[in-house]
Order: sequence, then structure tokens, then C-alpha cells
Amino acid sequence: MKKTFYWLLGFLLLVISFGIISCGESDTDADLYANWQDRNQHYIDSIAKVANANLGSEPGKWKVFHTYKFDAPLSATVNVNDYVYCRVLEEGDGATPLFTDSVAVDYRGQLIPLTDGSVVTFDESYTGVLNKETASPSKFLVSKVVVGWTTALMHMHVGDRWMLYIPYDLGYGKTKSGTIRGYSTLIFDLYLQNVIPLKGKN
Repeated sequence: MKKTFYWLLGFLLLVISFGIISCGESDTDADLYANWQDRNQHYIDSIAKVANANLGSEPGKWKVFHTYKFDAPLSATVNVNDYVYCRVLEEGDGATPLFTDSVAVDYRGQLIPLTDGSVVTFDESYTGVLNKETASPSKFLVSKVVVGWTTALMHMHVGDRWMLYIPYDLGYGKTKSGTIRGYSTLIFDLYLQNVIPLKGKN
């Protein structure tokens, strides 16, 4: 009887300790992502202001593109979440991909800084500093990536390297996708290395 009692007591304490650990991890995680939706919206609002005030094609300047999914509004009312904001790092002069093409790209995707200042890299095709000579690019169909990427790619030239700032509406939306939380602004360092036309296209 005593053995059964002590076994049950031990099991109960174990369950409680796991619960405490889980709560602690959740609390810490919640703190790092505190006010996530609001902070992401403020971030993209500030990016939109900077981008629209510094438009141009040369390195250091910005390009702003309305989502390809639907027409830009005719009214003066602008929803910043309907646009992709691109800071030009390097200017290329090669081909521009079409919706039906594939592309070879080098990229690194990150989120806005967490409350402790750290930055989450959620995906990348290379590690460290990009070396175009040794990097192994990833290949994607232009039509099969998030709306923000597709929108930007159809304006890029081979050789372009841009920092993309994609509002959540043009990224993964309101729901979680892997390590990416809902309402996340996506930030990509994206280099367009090559365009692979659809086979049979003239």
C-alpha cells in the first residue's frame, strides 16, 4: 500500500514539475513575442514611410510594389499591408522572371527583432556571409512562393539583391507556419542568380 502511495506521489510530483517547466518556457516565449501583432504592424508602418520617402533604383534606395494579387486602389486610401518594400543592395541588369518561370536564388529569411533584441532566422540557403561564387542557390517556381516573394521577383532582374520587407498579409498570414508566428513581417535578403524559363516558352 505504501509503495503504491509513494509511487503515485512521485508520479504526481513529476507531472507537476513538467507542468511548471512548460509554463516557464511558454512565459519566456510569450515575453519574447510580446505584443507580436502590434509590433509587426508598427514595424511595417515605419518601413513603408522610409521606403516611400526614398524611392529609386540605385543601391541604398527603395522600391515599393503593390501585390500582384489584385489591382492597386484608385482612391487615396492606401493599405501598407498590400505592398512589398524592397531596399536595393545591388543592382542587376539581367532577365526578369515571369509568373510561370522558375528562379535560382540565394536568400536568408528573418523575423523582426524579439523583445530581447535577438533575431530569428527561420530559413536560409547559405550560412554566414553570402559568397556568390560558392553558394548553392535554391530553385523555386515564381508562382509557388508567398505572395510577397512572387510580387518582388516579377520586378527583379538577374543580379539584383534586395532586402524584402513583406507584411504578414503577403506572407503567411494570421496563422502559424512552422517557427513563423501569425502576423509576422518577413524580412528577406534575396539575391536573384538566374531565371529558368518555362520549357517550351518562346
